[in-house]
Amino acid sequence: MGKDLSAQIDWRFGRCPFFVIVDPDTMAFEAVPNENSIDVAGRAFCITHPEMLLNKGVDLVISGNIGPNIYHMFHVAGVDIATLTAGTVKEAVEMYKSGGLSIIGAPMPRRVKEEISMLEARSKSLRQELEQVEKRLGELRK
Repeated sequence: MGKDLSAQIDWRFGRCPFFVIVDPDTMAFEAVPNENSIDVAGRAFCITHPEMLLNKGVDLVISGNIGPNIYHMFHVAGVDIATLTAGTVKEAVEMYKSGGLSIIGAPMPRRVKEEISMLEARSKSLRQELEQVEKRLGELRK
């Protein structure tokens, strides 16, 4: 519920005051305010947050509770979700690194989708280059 690694995990994803984005390898973090956490009627309003988090490269979300709409958006985008109702951000990341969190897996993690896309583009480029090389070899052999 704060904005650093000692912040307590907020069990309400849509109403948390900050999203703390952590690189688990370096423990570097960024706290992003949840500016639209409550609408004028006092309800949680976070439909734009999945996109903002995806743009920041998030591929795992740890929260106490994630509603069905946000869950679906993350799931389709390939973001894994773990639920944890108590502890600090640092403890949650350490639990993740040690395999102590139960991950609700996406059909294919976002990072895998991105790597597949990059490799497909590279493969296409290499095929085109190979066609040009074979064409030139054919011309030289005539």
